[in-house]
Amino acid sequence: MEGTYFYLFFWFIWIVATFLMKKTGERTRLAAFALVMISSASLTVEIGVVRATLAFFVLFLCSCYAAIERRPCRLPFLALSASGLAFAYAAFRLLALFDPVWIWLDGQWMLAWWLVIVSSLFHRRFAARLLCLAFGGCQGEAVYAMAIHRMAPDYVLGSFSFFDAAAISASCLLIWEMIRFLSLQLEEKRPVRRARQS
Repeated sequence: MEGTYFYLFFWFIWIVATFLMKKTGERTRLAAFALVMISSASLTVEIGVVRATLAFFVLFLCSCYAAIERRPCRLPFLALSASGLAFAYAAFRLLALFDPVWIWLDGQWMLAWWLVIVSSLFHRRFAARLLCLAFGGCQGEAVYAMAIHRMAPDYVLGSFSFFDAAAISASCLLIWEMIRFLSLQLEEKRPVRRARQS
């Protein structure tokens, strides 16, 4: 069922932000963002010939705002990396459409891993990877929609298939970051134990 990964991911984000994080402005913004994404995923907006879900516009505008808030020296590299991820996303979707033989696993999972690899190649920090994923993924969805406009003029930007792939990618990045954090914590505790033993 399409949308399952999307709803699971954002409900998890909302629960963590509401019940486990400290009461800060960042926590409030994260919880509000998760609720807005959940409530607007099924609403469709038409602007001229463009049809998109409201959640797609929310994700794109929030990623633009987060990109502008970053240091000005990092903005050009973020724009280039997001463009690279956008073309990687569109290329994968077009290849899956015109030559689906080479997709031997679930298409959403293969696309998600492809986006994780591309975003990890461009950035080292977790926040930058997530931002590149959101910003570039929205651009890639727009490029893909323009490429298939003649064949599918009723294509809706930000469908559940797009959000499922994005949610799987973000979950993989989050799990990898948690594993890295726990390994660093264990490495810091080992010298302390050795010092106590000696």
